[in-house]
Amino acid sequence: MSQIREKTLLMLLFSGLFLAAVAHAQTATTGQLLGEIRDPSGSLVPHAKVVAIGEEGTQRKTETSDAGLYLIPLVPPGRYRLVINAPGFAPEQLDGVLVRITEATRTDVSLKIAVREEVVNVTGAPPLLQTESGARGTVIEQLPINQLPLPTRNFQQLLTLTPGTSGALQNSSDLGRGDAVVNVNGQRSLSNNVVINGMDANSIGTGSTPNLAVPALDSLQEFIVQTSSYDAAQGRNTGGAMSVVTKSGTNLFHGNLYEFLRNTVLDANNFFLNRENVGRPKYNRNQFGATFGGPVVKNRAWFFASYQGTREINGTSLQNSLATVFIPGNLGPQRDAAALAT
Repeated sequence: MSQIREKTLLMLLFSGLFLAAVAHAQTATTGQLLGEIRDPSGSLVPHAKVVAIGEEGTQRKTETSDAGLYLIPLVPPGRYRLVINAPGFAPEQLDGVLVRITEATRTDVSLKIAVREEVVNVTGAPPLLQTESGARGTVIEQLPINQLPLPTRNFQQLLTLTPGTSGALQNSSDLGRGDAVVNVNGQRSLSNNVVINGMDANSIGTGSTPNLAVPALDSLQEFIVQTSSYDAAQGRNTGGAMSVVTKSGTNLFHGNLYEFLRNTVLDANNFFLNRENVGRPKYNRNQFGATFGGPVVKNRAWFFASYQGTREINGTSLQNSLATVFIPGNLGPQRDAAALAT
């Protein structure tokens, strides 16, 4: 009985240390993989080899502890293949294991006894419930980033998709980037913390989201807005902890070309201008760019480049992205040279 108690206490102590390590095994731009390896009877398998292989070919290796638990920290976001090998068991392979920024992906595996040489392939799926951390937030991935309509193609307008956040409705004719003002759980917009690729990207002097660097949408891999219960590694403020990760190259060459345009011919006139018998103000906006990435040395080094340009002629907006005080607030609907000179 005393030996059983000692083993139980050791297991509880190790589990406590394991969970404590989990809190420090990720950053604002990485996630982590963890879980347990069991045999067909349900017993934990110690010293099993675990390899995580990324889509670009990188490998991260570890092995299970004496208690059959494994942890791979500081994993860049993306999809991974997990390969598990242990003496006396058939190798097992799990494809499509998804790692998200600031989150822990738990993947438990049950091995089968090796009767003959075989490999078991399992398609992985993202966990439905995040059980490794009390942090609350929503990861916005490439599909909604590319498909949701954005008036000015500014990723900040997607930050309000997370429960607990709110922001003003964006106007496509706002001058400049169309920065979003985001409030998290009733906090001021100055209370947020924004990190892009691990670097502080807060607006200098105010700590707010306006005037942030705005990467092109096609260069973003994913981002997250954590609204509560995040640890000290994620933020310094009482509002939202916003983390953004841009794409990196893979073993395959990928790229795209794009242009988004709006002009006076395609736009209807403003209701109030119509009521005053004023014609459509001139509004031409072109956003164009390209991305390209691929391998420098396969499985070792990669590159990714992105460019986006914006050209705009705007006679419809009294606002701009810098909120400067030099634009008079009493400008009327007429924007021709004669009206502006009065």
